Amino acid sequence: MLRLFWRQAYLAITDFDFYASVFQQPFRQTALFLLYISAFLALALTLIYASFYGPRVERFFDWAAENFPPIEVVAGELHVLADQPVVAKYQDDSTWTFVFDTTGTYSDPSGLEEPVLLFTQEKLYVQVQGQTLQTYLWEDFGEFSVTPENLGEYETFIVWAYFPVAYSILLIYNILAKSLQALILSPIAYSVAVSYGVRLPLADSVTIALYSLVPAIVIDLAITMSGIDISYFDLIYLAIAGLYTFLASQRCALAH
Repeated sequence: MLRLFWRQAYLAITDFDFYASVFQQPFRQTALFLLYISAFLALALTLIYASFYGPRVERFFDWAAENFPPIEVVAGELHVLADQPVVAKYQDDSTWTFVFDTTGTYSDPSGLEEPVLLFTQEKLYVQVQGQTLQTYLWEDFGEFSVTPENLGEYETFIVWAYFPVAYSILLIYNILAKSLQALILSPIAYSVAVSYGVRLPLADSVTIALYSLVPAIVIDLAITMSGIDISYFDLIYLAIAGLYTFLASQRCALAH
């Protein structure tokens, strides 16, 4: 079955006659193709993001081990085992400010260089561009401690937890996103077929549109791998898929 998936993906890019052979297939086969391509994309993106952000995570934990004070949360309160306030700035794509203060000197993130994470006695604040995005109560996290010595354990947990969590999220996201994109493009298939005097059922229109996404998906994946940021690529993506849907629908209508 996997071999069939790769063959269909290849033909969806290279041969418009292929569409005429599959657009009337049972919809469960179309759904299975959706599942396969979503699973492939989830795996590829999980690995790509790991290669991009893995070294960043490692650098951050190395930096944190040298710059963060030992902390512990007991009975819903943060205790910082160092003179306070502690202000540390981490430089990546932007400068992140980390402030540890249980003395009340900083009761909220106002006035601190953003983006900022403020660790107070009862709460953790995350503020970006003047807006407090999240506020967390320490009592919701239970009791724990973080020291330079055990930071490596947290890093290991994050690395191992990343793969199943990221893959699951990306799998669900791609199933939903590609389904929605195929539905958005399906009126093109229906309209083209009608212009040739053929009325396609919704399932056939969606099948044509789904397979027509493959060229755009491959280009999108290649750009993601390269790390290049292209403005308005979402529109380019839909334009490529729309063009394939149009041309594939013509071939299907003629073959009907």
